[in-house]
Amino acid sequence: MSERELHYFARGNTAAGLHSLTDSIFQEVRTIYVIKGYPGGTAKVLGRLASEFARRGWGLQLIHQPLDGDCLEGIVIEDLSVALIDSGAWSGESVRAGSEVKFVDLEKAIQPQKLTASTEQIQNFEREIAELYEEAYASFLKTLRIHDEWEKFYIDNLDRETMNRLALEWSDSYLQGPEGEEKQARVTHRFLGAATWRGAVDFVPNLTDRLTTRIFVKGRPGSGKSTLFRKLGELAADKGIDTEIYHCGFDPNSLDMLIFPELSLGIFDSTAPHEHFPVRDGDSILDVYELAITPGTDEKYADPIRGIKDRYSASMKHSISLLAEVKQIVQRLEEIYQEAADEGVLSGIEDTLLAEIGQDQKIPAVE
Repeated sequence: MSERELHYFARGNTAAGLHSLTDSIFQEVRTIYVIKGYPGGTAKVLGRLASEFARRGWGLQLIHQPLDGDCLEGIVIEDLSVALIDSGAWSGESVRAGSEVKFVDLEKAIQPQKLTASTEQIQNFEREIAELYEEAYASFLKTLRIHDEWEKFYIDNLDRETMNRLALEWSDSYLQGPEGEEKQARVTHRFLGAATWRGAVDFVPNLTDRLTTRIFVKGRPGSGKSTLFRKLGELAADKGIDTEIYHCGFDPNSLDMLIFPELSLGIFDSTAPHEHFPVRDGDSILDVYELAITPGTDEKYADPIRGIKDRYSASMKHSISLLAEVKQIVQRLEEIYQEAADEGVLSGIEDTLLAEIGQDQKIPAVE
């Protein structure tokens, strides 16, 4: 993995359905290529383009698919202020004034006559995929409601005054922007992880490995971690500090991480399913259970919590199994389109894109 690559998700399969933060990500991009593709085609092209962009030494943000974290649905070339995005992930609602949007049609590589015999099968696959997604989202919502039961034990035993004081003290200690400089904070929303067909996937190590200071927040469901992050985000905005806000891939209304690039600082929820531990200088743990939860809460409610955890795990496993079924059908759909695609035409479109991006920006390749 290149040191100049950041990996994250812009969309998520969540308890609120397919939730998108894509618009936030392209607020500052000057040129956006929207790629209208076909099953399997867009990810293939983006993967090959990303490899070539990396070879040229350009700083990249690689946006992964929420169903399959191994595949891309978008790229931001930081050095050039250029982005490429799958049309299926693009709404176009948040484009800055003066930005240019260009459309790329990969469907030109499809030979229609080779799809004719598979028309009915394609329609059946698309219907099955839509039905499975609907069932998966309902299952995720059911799982969230079980999680709410789990949280209640700790919410009822949370010292909110302590958490409010912690947010203010932490802000005073860490959120110090340049003196005498007043500016509007730039706020970007992303997902650090996603519920994929393989289960929970996160990019916390990649997103934070270049930061000087990393705060690993430990606690329990309902112990105030997300509320703390929300408060810190507001305080940072008031101080004009740029902030990357990372939402929970299971519940997009909850926050899992804040990164303050100008301060080389990050603070994040480091509990399952994205549990990480300090490994170097500049890393530290902030345990909100110890600070703000009534002592003995774990022990007092151990039996009911154990039962809830078991139900939660079973429900989450079922939700993921539905995404795994989606993935199987998607693969079969992609195979049909792969057989109908003209690889020569596809490669020609890639070459045209590479030439246009490189020439327009006049950035020489790094050999």
